[in-house]
Amino acid sequence: MVNLSLHPKKTICFIWMLFVIPSCVFSSNELHKHCNGTFTCGDQRDLYYPFWNPDREGCGHPDFRLECGQFAEFSVSSVKFRVLEMNSSIIKLGRSDFINELCPNYPPNVLFNQSVLPLAPNTEMLTLYFDCKLDFTPSLLSPFGAKLECPDDVTDGITNYYVTRNLSSTQLQRIRGLLDDLKECDRNVSIPASGSALTSLQQSLSEDNLKKALTDGFDLGLNQECLSCLNSRGACGYDLTSDTFACYKIKNGFSTVAKAGIGAACGFLVVILIIVGLLYLIRRRKKTQEDQYTSKDLQTTSLFQQNLKPFISQPKLEALIPLKQYSYTQVKRITKSFAEVVGRGGFGTVYRGTLCDGRMVAVKVLKESKGNNGEDFINEVASMSQTSHVNIVTLLGFCSEGSQRAIIYEFLENGSLDKFLSSKISANLDWTALYRIALGVSRALEYLHHGCRTRIVHFDIKPQNVLLDDNICPKVSDFGLAKLCERKESILSLLDTRGTIGYIAPEVFSSVYGRVSHKSDVYSYGMLILEMVGARNKPAIEDTASSTSSMYFPEWIYKDLDKGDNGRLIENGISCAKDEITKKMTLVGLWCIQPWPSDRPSMNRVVEMLEGSVDALEVPPRPVLQCSVVPHLESSWISEESSIPSDI
Repeated sequence: MVNLSLHPKKTICFIWMLFVIPSCVFSSNELHKHCNGTFTCGDQRDLYYPFWNPDREGCGHPDFRLECGQFAEFSVSSVKFRVLEMNSSIIKLGRSDFINELCPNYPPNVLFNQSVLPLAPNTEMLTLYFDCKLDFTPSLLSPFGAKLECPDDVTDGITNYYVTRNLSSTQLQRIRGLLDDLKECDRNVSIPASGSALTSLQQSLSEDNLKKALTDGFDLGLNQECLSCLNSRGACGYDLTSDTFACYKIKNGFSTVAKAGIGAACGFLVVILIIVGLLYLIRRRKKTQEDQYTSKDLQTTSLFQQNLKPFISQPKLEALIPLKQYSYTQVKRITKSFAEVVGRGGFGTVYRGTLCDGRMVAVKVLKESKGNNGEDFINEVASMSQTSHVNIVTLLGFCSEGSQRAIIYEFLENGSLDKFLSSKISANLDWTALYRIALGVSRALEYLHHGCRTRIVHFDIKPQNVLLDDNICPKVSDFGLAKLCERKESILSLLDTRGTIGYIAPEVFSSVYGRVSHKSDVYSYGMLILEMVGARNKPAIEDTASSTSSMYFPEWIYKDLDKGDNGRLIENGISCAKDEITKKMTLVGLWCIQPWPSDRPSMNRVVEMLEGSVDALEVPPRPVLQCSVVPHLESSWISEESSIPSDI
C-alpha cells in the first residue's frame, strides 16, 4: 500500500516514478506466473481454464467465472452449473437446480457456451416437460419416457413428463406425434446427462433413476486451445481486449528495447532518489512553515472533500471489474446505431441489441446525469453485479465512456408485468401462473435481502420493473434506486424520497411511521400482488396539481375489498384452487402493506406464507393511518406510475 501521507513533493515524485518505469517489461512472464497451475474453489481442487475466480482474472473465459461458496458454480442466464469433477482428461458438470431435485421452480431452458467446453461424445440430452395441459397414458411414451409427479402441482389437469433421449434421435420416431403435442406444455427443459445413466433410466423408468441421472451430471471434453497451450509449457488465459483465448509463455531474457528501458528506468530512479533527498533537506529547514495551513489551503481542502462526498457512500468501483466493459462504439454496433426502441423510463431509453455470439440483449442508455453524479448508474451496475438469481435480470456488461453510460442486460421477450397483465395472453392464464409470478418475485426479494453477501434494498418494486421470460418466469429489474448495506444493518438513511407513487412505503416519505429499512420493499411487494389479484383499482385524481386529492392506497384497498368478492372471500370458506390462491395472495398482500414496518413480515416469511397453507394465515388488522396523502412530487427520485416503463 502506497503511503500518500508523505510530503506532497515526495508524493508527486513517487507517483511520477511509478508511471515512468516501464511496467510492461515483465508483463508476459508475470501473466504466466499469475495463470500457471491450478486453483481451489468450493469443494473442488485442481481447477484451471476456462474456469476462474476474481483472484485469477485474465486466466479464464468470461462465461465461466466461478462462485466459490460451498460448491464451485458458475451462472448462465441466472441458472447455476456446478463443477462436479475436473481432471486431465474430462470435466463433469451438473445443473445445480436439478441436483437432488426433480421439480425446481421455473427451470429455464439454457445451455452454456459449447464452443469453449464441448459436450463429450457419451453425453446426451434429457428433456423434461412441465405444466402440460394434456393427459395421456404414460405407457405410450415407454420405454423412452414417463410421467413425472411434482409435489407443487396444485391445479387439476396439469401433468409433467420426461423423455430420455435426444429429441432428434431416430429411436423416438414411434412417439414423434406425442413429442409434437408435448411442445405445447408451458415449459420444456433440455439438460445434458450421461448416456450410460440415460440407458439405465430407459431400462427402468423410475424417479430414483431420473434423479440419479440428473444428480450425477454430464461429461465435457477439455478446451483444445488450452491443451495445446499446456503442451507447449504455456499458461491458459483470456485477452479481454481482443476477446480471444491467450497463451501466456515465459520469455527468456529481454529484448534490446526492454534492456534499454530497464537501464533508463534504473538511471531515472537514481535521479529521483537524489531529488527526494534534497527535498527532504529543504523540508527540514522549512518545517514550521510547511506544517501550517493557510486559510486558503483549508478552503481548498474542504472543497475537495465536498466534491468527493457523493462518491464516498457509493460501492467501490472494484465491484465492477468482473463485468465485461464495452466501449460506446461497441454499444452502437450491438444496437445497430440504436435502431429499435423497446422501452423508455425515467433514467433513459432501452434498445434491442444483438451480441456477437447471437444472444439478444437489452441496452439501457442512461440520460446524462446532472444532479446525482451518476448515482443511478453506479447503483444499478454495482448492485446487480453482486446478484445471481433465476428471478433477477442478468447483467451482462456496461459502458462508461465520458458522459456516455449504458447497461447491457439479457433480453426478455414478454416485457414487463404491467403490460403482460393487460394483454390478451394473460387473460388465458390460470391463477396458478399468477401465483408463480408472485412467488418468483418474493424469492427474488428474499435473495436480495437475505441471500446476498451485501444486503440490497430495491426501493422501486412495481409491475413495470418485473419482467417475464418466455416461460412467464418473473425477473426483477431496474436497480437505479437501490441501496446497499451490510447484511446486519436494518436501518437506512435516505436524503431523498425514492420510489413510485402508490408503491412507496409510508416510512420513506414520513418519519411518523418509523425508520426506512428492507421492510420498505415488503410494502411495495404487497402493493404489487394486490394489483395482480385485482384488489387495486386506483381512483381518478381530479386535480393532478394537488396531492391532497389522492387518498392513501391502503385505505381505499380495504374499502374495495369490503365491497367486492375478495372481501367476502377472506371471511368465508374457499371452493376451488382459484379461490385458495386468490385468498392467499390477498392476505399476504394485506400483511405486507401494514403502515408500520414492524408489523410487516420479512421477505423470507412472505415466501413461507405463500408456500404454506392458506388456513394458517390470519386476516391482518385494518391499518390506522397517520396521513392520507401521497408525498409531494418535487423530488427527482419519485416517479409517477404513468411514466413509460423500461422494458428489458
